[in-house]
Amino acid sequence: MHADLSLLTTAAEQWDESAKKFEEVKKVYDGRVKSVGHDGSWNGTTAIFARPNMAETSGQFAAAPKEARAIASLLRDAHTQFVDLKNKVKSAVADAEAKGGVKISSEGKAVFDPESADRIDPAWAHAARLDAGKREQAESYWTKHIEQAVRAVDDADQGVKLALTTAVRNTDVMHGGLAGFNASAEGDIEKVEGRRADELATKLNTTGHLDAKERAEMQRLFRDNGHSKEFTQTFLSGLGPKGTLTFTNKLNDLAYFDDKKNKGDYLALEKGLATSLATATRVPRFKGPKNEPLKFGTPGYEKAYKEWLKTSDSAFYRDWRSGLQKAGLEKYGLEAATEKTHTISRDHDQKVRGYQSLLTLMKQGDGYSPQFMSDVTDDMIAAERKDHDVWDLHGEFHGKEDGWFAHDPVDTALGIMSHDPDTTTTYLDPGSSGKDAQHRANDRLNYLLHDRDWKITDNTTWYGNIEHRSGDTEAPGAREGLASAIEAAATGHEPGGAAGRPGAHSEAQARVMQDTISILDVDGSGDSLPQNLQKPLGRALAAYVPDTHDIIIGQNSDKGGNAGQPGIHGSGDNAHLANNQASLLRVLRGVSDDDATYAALYHAERAYSAEVLSGGTHSGNTHENIGDWDHRAATIGKVNGAYNAIGSDIILDKRDSEIGWVNDTARYTYHGAGIPITMIPVVGDEAQRALDAATYEWSKDVINEKEGRARADNSENYAAGLDGTNKLIDKWAAGRHADGSTAVDRMKDEAEQSYTSGRDAAYTALRTPK
Repeated sequence: MHADLSLLTTAAEQWDESAKKFEEVKKVYDGRVKSVGHDGSWNGTTAIFARPNMAETSGQFAAAPKEARAIASLLRDAHTQFVDLKNKVKSAVADAEAKGGVKISSEGKAVFDPESADRIDPAWAHAARLDAGKREQAESYWTKHIEQAVRAVDDADQGVKLALTTAVRNTDVMHGGLAGFNASAEGDIEKVEGRRADELATKLNTTGHLDAKERAEMQRLFRDNGHSKEFTQTFLSGLGPKGTLTFTNKLNDLAYFDDKKNKGDYLALEKGLATSLATATRVPRFKGPKNEPLKFGTPGYEKAYKEWLKTSDSAFYRDWRSGLQKAGLEKYGLEAATEKTHTISRDHDQKVRGYQSLLTLMKQGDGYSPQFMSDVTDDMIAAERKDHDVWDLHGEFHGKEDGWFAHDPVDTALGIMSHDPDTTTTYLDPGSSGKDAQHRANDRLNYLLHDRDWKITDNTTWYGNIEHRSGDTEAPGAREGLASAIEAAATGHEPGGAAGRPGAHSEAQARVMQDTISILDVDGSGDSLPQNLQKPLGRALAAYVPDTHDIIIGQNSDKGGNAGQPGIHGSGDNAHLANNQASLLRVLRGVSDDDATYAALYHAERAYSAEVLSGGTHSGNTHENIGDWDHRAATIGKVNGAYNAIGSDIILDKRDSEIGWVNDTARYTYHGAGIPITMIPVVGDEAQRALDAATYEWSKDVINEKEGRARADNSENYAAGLDGTNKLIDKWAAGRHADGSTAVDRMKDEAEQSYTSGRDAAYTALRTPK
């Protein structure tokens, strides 16, 4: 902290001066000494023996300036790094003392400081005085904060040491056994460290072993340089795609099978490798003519990307992707694959594909560029279109024990992509109603939802002592990545993110949601969906509750069926779904096989219904208000009828497990307890007050509807599922001082008539026999 770092640049200047002096000496030597041995003026045995020595000496005078300038470059690089990291240590200390209520000792230890703690947060300071645990927790947190900043300095220092040591190392020994100057000295610290990382990885690939010191060194290399393009591209260029895939397989073999006691070391190395991959393959953030960022997938971006591919800066990316297309389909040994089979099984020596190893690696990192994620996923899809069994393996790779391995690399890639919603939207966007040529020629969403073969688990059957192949089946985690990707793409937030206020979406988001519904309901099959799609798709539909509400009541709906893939309504960021009503109802039924999803959708619609009521014109009981109130009551009654019919249909379908489903669903109470709060849209104050007041056991409405349906009862019990809607109307009316009025009675009548309409539309769509 007290070192004068400017001396590094002073030293660099002196090394540059020495380089110039060596160049001057070389000129003198070549002109006045070496020339004597080569100009014909000196002959004989001594001349013959002298000439090689002269050439070697001249070569040393040529190498010396290169080594000197490399050292000068390294010292300047070191100066830049040390100044930055030293300032970060100072900032870490300042943060601790300004925000943590501690003082930092000269050894970097945080000690509770009552005076500064009082200044920052008197209440916490008082509690900390009385509670040693609180003091120790704060001291430990800020001490670690300082330690991380100091460790970064030490990591950089070790890198400088390595680079300087390497720069003065010359493997070409001169006559007499003396080491000469290094003509190939590298003046970039990160490149030197990249080569060292390559050496260590190659050793592991070759020998299957790194000792503790080597593992620690490699962790330091990744920790210090994982975000350096020079380091990562040097490192990965040395290994190549095939060597990189072999390396990650070796790490996993050691972590999970051969050296479990050091599992933490190997997984830390794998995470460092994943970070390096993300850095090395990162495509630049392109900018437009006004210096505006160009969004991935836009025409401007595509043009800039194509131009970039022509430059030398893209050489690594082009070479790496090309090499990966070959290495990704080659087969590699991995103990996880062979452990899943019996030694006498025909699959006992099964190998994994390189792309499976790649995505296993990529799961350990983040920050991959949109272009790289898109390109890798497209390349894998292109491969499986040619061979739909390309990822097939015997055994299941799922759950806490075995889920680390990416059996289905395409689905894994989609799951990784889902953490970048904008990229995922662009990737899955099926294109405008005009069917953009690029998207239509490469309709990823349709392929993934409809055309793809998801059966990648090989099975065998034994007849006596003979083993036979049996049919492929889907893996337990099939479509988990796709489901997350659709949720992210359709909503614009990460899977499981908060729904926020109900509203419109971008055109691309709405297209993804709309086409998902249409594709899933091809041939009217939307009411039976794969289990792993249900929760994420249900969360996405909850975010579209204004649109689903309007479609169910007959607005914004494509009346021509689902075959035409209708265009969305609206434009820009004000886009809305326009699906066929029957298709939507069937998909709502399909996701609702999951009881929590059904409950969440029910509550989301109930919240939006309260919002619809709260938007009614003015208060009072005037004639001009009644028409608006009647209309709003009718819409919520119709949608309520549809949702109760969906619940009734589920119960009737389950039959034997009816009681269990009802009990499971009923545990989600009237105010949404038990449902992730992120699935319920945020509504205004008036709507929320009505919701809070209109307490009721909503599951009883569903059960009453089911009972009436089962008896084909056309009496008043057939609309008994209206209780929840009527209570919502009552509580809304009370807030408008209109409770008990004739207008409210009319609203309930309208709701009942529309309830029947919505219920019958749902039953027709679900093809339930009356």
